[in-house]
Parts: sequence; C-alpha cells; structure tokens
Amino acid sequence: MSYTRYAGDRFAGPTGLPSSFPTDVADGAILVTSGSNSADQALYIKVDGSWEQVVQTGVVLQNMTGHFLDQYSPQDIYAEKTFHELVTINNLTVTGTQTILNTVDSSIKDNLIILNSGESGAGITLQSGGIQIDRGSAADANILFDETITGRDSHGALYNEAFNFNFEVHVTGDRLLKSSETGIFQTMVNSVHETGITSNASTSSFLLTGINTIYDIDGVVVGEAAHIHQQQVQCYVGGVLQMPLQYTLANALGGTGQPTLTFSENLFSGVNVDFVYSASVRAT
Repeated sequence: MSYTRYAGDRFAGPTGLPSSFPTDVADGAILVTSGSNSADQALYIKVDGSWEQVVQTGVVLQNMTGHFLDQYSPQDIYAEKTFHELVTINNLTVTGTQTILNTVDSSIKDNLIILNSGESGAGITLQSGGIQIDRGSAADANILFDETITGRDSHGALYNEAFNFNFEVHVTGDRLLKSSETGIFQTMVNSVHETGITSNASTSSFLLTGINTIYDIDGVVVGEAAHIHQQQVQCYVGGVLQMPLQYTLANALGGTGQPTLTFSENLFSGVNVDFVYSASVRAT
C-alpha cells in the first residue's frame, strides 16, 4: 500500500523512510506520521532540504534554515540574529571582546560594579582604570585610578597610586574630611578673625564675640570629642600658632553661657592673641 505524504499532513500507516517524503516543500515544514505501532508515530521537520526526525534530544538549530528553537536541549546559535521585541534572559555570559549598548535609560541593581575584573597582577596591569565620559567635540572627562601617580600627603609621607580627575572637582557639601585627620576642608570658608590683648598675668579665658555659641563655628558638632572641636579654631599668641591641645572651647565664660576659648595655662600680661575660625552663623 502506497502513501502520498505532504508537509503538515497526518497519515495512518508505517512511517517509511524520510527519502520517500515530499521534496517540494520549504525548509521548516512539518510532517506528522501515525500508525498502529509506536514506531509509526513520528514528527519530522524539513532541514537543509531533507527531512529530520524530531527526537528527545531535539533538532540542532545550526543545521536549519527555518525558525525552530529547542526549549529543552542545549543549542549552538550561529550567524547574526536580530531580536525586535522584549527578550528576557535569566543569566547572560558574554565571551566576546566587545559589547555595545544603545540603551538610553540604564538601571543597574548591583550596588558594586567591578572594573578590570580578573586582574592577576599587583595593581592594574594597564596602569589605570575608571570611567570616561564622552563630551563630543570637547575633551572627554575621566575618573581614573592611576598606578603611576606619586606624591606626598599633608604629612610629607610619600604615596604611590591615586585617583586622577582631569577636571576640577566641585563639592556641594559643606566639608571634606580625611579619615586620618579631623581637620576641616571647606568649599567656602566664612572666616572670622578676632583679636585681643591680655590685661593681666592671670588671663587664660577669652570671649569669642563673633558667634553666639561655639556650635556656630563650622566643624564644631554637638557630641563630638573636645579635641575635634579645638581643631576648628586657629589660635595665635604673640603671633605664634598654638597647638589645639593647648586650649579648649566651651559655652561657659564666667558661667554666662557665652562662647569661650580657654588656654590650659595663664598667659603673660599684654600679650596679643588672635583667633581665626569659620562661622556660617554670626553673632547678631
């Protein structure tokens, strides 16, 4: 008994050999056969001009010119592919050397982005790494960590490696603090300069008249240690800068609650004293 089979038709009877299936159909066509025996029931797909039976391991996509993807088996995808609608990927590993994104709005949930991943040397092998901002016809802006930078810190100690900004850094906050120091570095200093002369040899405390409270001095915060407060005021006695540990700040002159600077020992009579500090709020 002979059968005439066409792509997409279902037949009862032996499946026969794929060579006997219709040849005048395009790649991607489907042929379903059925019969009384389980071996007679099969699904075939036209691939590269020949019929291939679909089994549990799937049909390898690289041999097909149709539009079939096997959702259960691993596949190698060759040639350039273009996806025009939303594509959802659970995990993505890019093994190539170039990734180009034309997205306008990017949102990244990760709170830590690693650059120069996989570095095996002591430092950045390519000497620097960071972020470059394309500014069109103007010079690009860079935020780089540079292994070649050397210099000395505020204590005179030599350092190697540092961040490199090729433009000025503008800080909108009121201060920058170094972790190793408690000094204040302000973007705008509201300088107050007070002067006085000791009246007798028992003088040690001076009223600060430019402010209403010591907490009007920039950098003096309620609850911080006294030595941090002291470092926010520069004191000169006879033109000589005094160490902060030689004086204290308090709102306590004569029990009046007024802002006061007190030296650890009495000064000589007739000595010129100068106080310099920054205060955003002045005495009224």
